[in-house]
Amino acid sequence: MSAIIERVRISAAGKQQLSTLKRRSGIEHYNVICRHALCASLANPTGVPAETIQYSGGIEIDWKVFASDVDATLTNVLIARALDELGESSTPAVRGLLQAHLHRGLAYLISDPDSLSQKGITLT
Repeated sequence: MSAIIERVRISAAGKQQLSTLKRRSGIEHYNVICRHALCASLANPTGVPAETIQYSGGIEIDWKVFASDVDATLTNVLIARALDELGESSTPAVRGLLQAHLHRGLAYLISDPDSLSQKGITLT
């Protein structure tokens, strides 16, 4: 099932946000911050706005590293969310939704400097 997503692409702006969040939080690995960002966005029941993301100068993370041991869960959540938001669960739709939610989540975390440590959240 995880073959739907092989690599997670992060824009240059997203890369800068990750660096800032890493410095603020002390969290060592981008994939941990990215998982939290994805979940922060998915927690918002509204759909993500259509946006063109420029990946030049950004980074890529292997899906297995990004998703860690919650690979199947994240894949299923993204498929369900694609069905809900887009009315389809094609591979391009799921990949696009992942990118949009990840980038929106990074913006959420940047706008709230305490969000990585609030409510006893342990990010490992």
